[in-house]
Amino acid sequence: MGSLKSEPGRFDDEDRHDVTVRAFAIAQSPVTRGQWAQFVQATKRATPQEPCAYAPARNPSWKDPGFPQDDSHPVVCITWDEAHEYAAWLSQRSGHHYRLPTNEEWEYAARAGTTTAFPWGPTASHAFANYGLNECCGPAVEGRDRWEYTSPVGSFPPNAFGLVDMNGNVFEWVENCADKFEKLPLPKNAKGCTYRYARGGVYADRPEVMRSAAKNIAPPPDDTMTIDNYRSAGFGFRVVRDL
Repeated sequence: MGSLKSEPGRFDDEDRHDVTVRAFAIAQSPVTRGQWAQFVQATKRATPQEPCAYAPARNPSWKDPGFPQDDSHPVVCITWDEAHEYAAWLSQRSGHHYRLPTNEEWEYAARAGTTTAFPWGPTASHAFANYGLNECCGPAVEGRDRWEYTSPVGSFPPNAFGLVDMNGNVFEWVENCADKFEKLPLPKNAKGCTYRYARGGVYADRPEVMRSAAKNIAPPPDDTMTIDNYRSAGFGFRVVRDL
């Protein structure tokens, strides 16, 4: 895991180190809005009208984040806990154990055997991913990347493991707590986890955050939302299955 010190755009928490992962299966794409809708219908789950960061809609939700989506787009405006609830429902329905990937599993899957900044090479390219401007921040449309916001999953070539949208489109929640590893302010008498990691970059951010080694932290420090209710129009998730 991690990046070479010579990798452009690297962050301070990316020192290279060896990790070991056990065998696991990972979803080919992020969970789509259509798949999430099946979960909502099956569980008769209410859709809360609560804040969703960066969503243009007046009352945003996964149904309407404020930009064009159909059932082939990744679902957004989902909390970390809600992603867990989806995995638990899928486990019960299938008889297999589904969960969120760990940081280590996610990066292993994203790299697909590569050591470069991106699975396709050292340089970001709109031919391979949906991301934003080269300088922060805002959506960009260029070449194959025809979307200012989310794109249908699989709109770009897969990596060598056959996985799509590991880099770009939406950030993906992972299992790990960031509290012990990042120098971030913790609330007084904090219990549990204050910050979680998300990986992979997003449609409206610069390419540095889309690199395979890059980690994003949510909620942002000093945000009014907490990890219990943080939703973002740029955050989705994919699941893994224990083997």
